[in-house]
Amino acid sequence: MGAWTIGAVSQLAAERRLSIVVALLGTIACRSTEPNAANPTTTGAPTGTAGVVESGARLDTSSSTDAGLSTETIGGSGTTGDGSPPPAPTLVSPVDEATDVGIETELCWDLVEDPDGDAVRYRITVDDVELKQGVTGEDGFVGPCAGPFNLLHERTYRWHVRAFEVDDPSRFSNTSGEWRFTTGDDGISTTVFEDDFARELGWQVRGDASTGAWVRGLPDLAHDGTQISQLGRCASGSQCYFTGLNPAGQADQADVSGGSTVLTSPPFDLQGAAMATVRLQRFFYKSEVASGPGLFIELLVPDDGGPDAFVAYPLEQLEVATGDQLANVWTPVEYAACDAPMRDGSRLQITATDEGLGILEAAIDSVSVHAYQNAIVCEGGEGGICDPSQGNAACPNALLCCARNVLNDGVYRCGPAVAGLDFDAPPASVDDPGNGMIGCDAPDLLTDPTWVEAAFTNIFVEDDTCELLEGCVGGTGWRTIMRFTTAVPNIGSRDLVLGIPANNPDAFHYSDCHAHYHLDNFANYALLDDDNVVASGHKQAFCMLDTISWAWPFELSQFDCANQGISRGFTDHYESGLPCQ
Repeated sequence: MGAWTIGAVSQLAAERRLSIVVALLGTIACRSTEPNAANPTTTGAPTGTAGVVESGARLDTSSSTDAGLSTETIGGSGTTGDGSPPPAPTLVSPVDEATDVGIETELCWDLVEDPDGDAVRYRITVDDVELKQGVTGEDGFVGPCAGPFNLLHERTYRWHVRAFEVDDPSRFSNTSGEWRFTTGDDGISTTVFEDDFARELGWQVRGDASTGAWVRGLPDLAHDGTQISQLGRCASGSQCYFTGLNPAGQADQADVSGGSTVLTSPPFDLQGAAMATVRLQRFFYKSEVASGPGLFIELLVPDDGGPDAFVAYPLEQLEVATGDQLANVWTPVEYAACDAPMRDGSRLQITATDEGLGILEAAIDSVSVHAYQNAIVCEGGEGGICDPSQGNAACPNALLCCARNVLNDGVYRCGPAVAGLDFDAPPASVDDPGNGMIGCDAPDLLTDPTWVEAAFTNIFVEDDTCELLEGCVGGTGWRTIMRFTTAVPNIGSRDLVLGIPANNPDAFHYSDCHAHYHLDNFANYALLDDDNVVASGHKQAFCMLDTISWAWPFELSQFDCANQGISRGFTDHYESGLPCQ
């Protein structure tokens, strides 16, 4: 999926010399512990046990009202009646079909009055995902506005609101009706073409290969010996273009052979742009070094020679075998078209060619073309495109090659080196510059080992237990597990901003067992006995949020489960009592 991953390896086994295999559990957002009623914002030395809810922590919502959340009455006394549910709210802003909406935006609606005077709250759904302030339960929002929420540039969002009774959440209104709005561009580039292949937009397929041709759909998983020659999934969603189905997973069936298969995009308009970039996810497998060309990606620009005349400008050419270049995975990439003229009617062309021996397969997904107002991306200085694999040579003048976005989408730019925060002695104020390690001007997460205090316990696992269904234990019956609290501070120079789950749908999956969305691939753990891995686990996060500021204890948090992130100087805590990590 291209998401960043935090790795945490426990050294406890070296001390304990464990001889049993344990399922390593630390945290997800399925909370089962009760808040400390006497002091709900207690902090202090880590104990490795649950039972303390810190400021901003995930909330237990097993009771009829939400711990720490207001249940004020909207237009009534708060008593439960026997009549009608509340009426449907009316949306207010952003107005339906609004464009150029800011990327930090509140969602607002008109409050409703329950016919029986019952207290009312509101559920907000964006792109079919309900926004949650806590972990589970019927928390909702007070209204008449919520946010501001962090959004992405040039994205269209769908949203609606529903009212429900606080004392009986099963009594809820009809939806408000769904509105749409679109955020503005970043002032640097504009997206002129985008296709996730969920719809047929008119890509053309041609070529002379005897087998293997570009086809839109879901590929079959295929292996060439021990190597994956075709992945059994798309990079995003259930539709992508790939070079032929492999019946029964046989690598030598329908792979590209005896020529080329050519995929050409619909036309797009680059007229007036200074330059353009192309972003996509690609998969490439080639088994033989000496089998000739492989995968070519080109920008076709209309030529004055006629309506069907084009000049091809190369963007990438992959020729080497998979063993020499790790390419047989979905890889996000960006190409800069710096020398090509910018004209209307331009197209992308992707050619897979194999005229020799061996297996050749390719696939593409999530294609977008971006027009830039100036050529700074091509000029090689600050803001210029760069390749992180080149190390210190990627950027001139001591600039660093840095990922542009939080999740790895293959976009890298040269930027200045800046200081993060010293975790042991942070600056006195949030407004002070960083005093830590020099790096990219970006968030930087680490795991705080002082919170890793192991506690062993036994649980009984049945066929429908979430720990089993989520792959956190290896079987049913009594299982020995190790619990520990995980603390993830942000010591970087910037906030880590994810915003709402709709910003990154491929990073989340819906858990039927827990009835909410999980953020995938946040952290992996290994329990070691000397150098031997005896057990492994993963962080199955519901959300990332500001639990407490380790740098400035009185600083107010800004991120929660509805609008996710970890602020500079803050820590996200997952207490040991949470099941399944």
